[in-house]
Order: sequence, then structure tokens, then C-alpha cells
Amino acid sequence: MTSSSGRGWRDEARDDPSLSEILYVLKSRRLLVVGVGLTLAGIALLFGLLREPVYVAEARVSVVPQGKLEGEEARLAFLEEVRGNVVTQKMLGEVRRRAGWEDGPQAFSERLDPETFAGRNGSSGLRVRFSGEEPGQAARAANAYAEVFVTGVDDLGDRPLADGVPVAEASVEQRAVPGGYSPRPLIYAAVAAGAGLLLGGATAFVLEGRASGWRDVRDAELTLRVPVLGTIPDYSLKRFEG
Repeated sequence: MTSSSGRGWRDEARDDPSLSEILYVLKSRRLLVVGVGLTLAGIALLFGLLREPVYVAEARVSVVPQGKLEGEEARLAFLEEVRGNVVTQKMLGEVRRRAGWEDGPQAFSERLDPETFAGRNGSSGLRVRFSGEEPGQAARAANAYAEVFVTGVDDLGDRPLADGVPVAEASVEQRAVPGGYSPRPLIYAAVAAGAGLLLGGATAFVLEGRASGWRDVRDAELTLRVPVLGTIPDYSLKRFEG
């Protein structure tokens, strides 16, 4: 089936295609759209598995001030000052030693993610997350940081910190256990799949716009904007070949 102008329906259609037109193009080019999406998702998943550590362990340290601090912001400021006084290069070196870390300090810091928290129930402290290539490694590193951090807080004694309030007590509230598969590679794959579907859809519209002729009755209806009651096959090419 061919059009009299020799152009595809996209060249003759209005600039704002309807939903039915968009669905028609995506359906007719579904292998292209799905193929691009799956290809990008597979590449992103492989990249994530090869590049990113796949296990995350978390330990939790409780830090209690001697005096009462009003508001979440005040407690977070207090915790940040505690961390600033405790965390030093010497302290991090001791953490790496206890964790049995053999790579460089930079690689260790990239996988370490300590975060202060202040709960509404008055709890406050530090969450220590570590990403490792194996669950045991991640747990050892997170626990080592928590233990050394508590020792460092104890060494502060009664030294006044934020608002003149010293630390009353610090303890490891929760030890990290091996496990905790990281969802990052799957997130990368999902984002890449979405981008691939968009890219595949855009490519499908470009190819559809450059296509000549009508593939079927639906193409003719979209171009002419009227129902097609019947079609006459084009036998000119077959007669020429005969």
C-alpha cells in the first residue's frame, strides 16, 4: 500500500499527534523500543555490578549530651561538633587497621558513609554505613568505625562542645551484621531502562517520519483523517518484475 505523495503519515500529520497515533507508532516499532530499553538496562546493570560494591552494612552509635538541647537543629549541630573533634586521620587509620583494610585510604573513604541523626524521641547519634564487595568486609569496617568513634568520644571527657554542653555517654547501639545487598545496580538498570524506552520511542518517531508509503489501513487513516472503507492492492511492482 502506498500513498499518493510518497511520504509517510507522520509527514502529513499535524504537529501534535494524538494519543492513539503515539500508541500506534510505539506498537508498530515495539521491537526497536523494547530492544533499546533492554540494551541500556543491561549495560547499566553490568556497569553497576562491576563498579559498585554490592553489600552495605550499617552500625549505629548513640551519643547523649550531658545537658538538654532544644530542637533537632541544636542536637545535629552538637553531633557535628562531636564528629569534628573525634574524626581525625589518626582515628581513620585505626579504623582501617581494625577492619583489615588493605587498599588505600581514598578507597576506604569512598565506601564509608557516616551520617548524624536526631530522632523526635530525643535519640541522637551516628549511623555508619559501609559498602563492600563482600558482606563480611562491609560489617567489619562499619563496626570498626563505630567502636573507634565511641573510644574517641570517651576521650573527650567533659570538654564543652556546642552551646557549652559536653558529652555524657556514647555507645554502640547497633552492630553491623553481614548482609544487606545494595540496590544501586538495580536502580541504575531501572533508570537506564526508562531512558532507553524514551530514546527508543524518539527513534521510532524519527524513523516513522522518514518512512515512505503506508504499511496498512491504519497508516492511511492517520494520514487522511477519515475512515478507510477499502483498499486496492498495488500490483505495479509485481507486474514489472514479471
